[in-house]
Amino acid sequence: LQQGEAKSFQEDEIEDSEKISQLQLNNTKVYSSREEYAKNVPEGIRYLEFGVAWGYSAQLFIDTAKASHALLVDLYNQDLKCWSWRKFGSCQCEGFKHELLYSPENHQQYIIDKFSYHPNVATMKGDAVGVAKQLNGKYDLIYIDISNDRIQTRELLSESSRLVRVGGIIGLNDYLIYDGVIEDQPYGTFQTVNEFLYLNKNWVVDAIALHNLGFYDIYIKRIS
Repeated sequence: LQQGEAKSFQEDEIEDSEKISQLQLNNTKVYSSREEYAKNVPEGIRYLEFGVAWGYSAQLFIDTAKASHALLVDLYNQDLKCWSWRKFGSCQCEGFKHELLYSPENHQQYIIDKFSYHPNVATMKGDAVGVAKQLNGKYDLIYIDISNDRIQTRELLSESSRLVRVGGIIGLNDYLIYDGVIEDQPYGTFQTVNEFLYLNKNWVVDAIALHNLGFYDIYIKRIS
């Protein structure tokens, strides 16, 4: 795709991606997991997350980095069924078994209650792109885990980039080009991130966090 272009690909088509320049990769670190990456996030961050689900990533970064402030944005219309539960009929996750602790009706309240111990965690219900356009604050870390739609992710990444201070980070889940595990379909995050870095040379890749099923995280940093 060209910048600003939208296209519906056929089932047998996958969009090629821009290459990330070596200069934007020279200081990139690789971590074994998102959890290991979180240990290296500076304390006291201002945190923003798009796509909260049951709040695992939010709690990981908020607690590990002792976030001073956090805003958690989601449609808040889900239940607590993980991907393996939806695919296999029961939760297959290791170390944490999902239960039906909330429904679409009380999803947001579940997250509010989950973070009630923290004085500065707020929730906002709405479409991620629409909410991002309304925000004007500056954050140290923004984490994106929404739909893997190419165009929606592109728009959200663009909006998020103006909300990050110099030296700040945007993390994106599912940095891959095709999901052959859960949905058996192309993902757009890989192409979106590579395109963004190609067009914005004042951003570099801070880190890649691996995942045992290949659903990597990528963390990009604004350097000027």
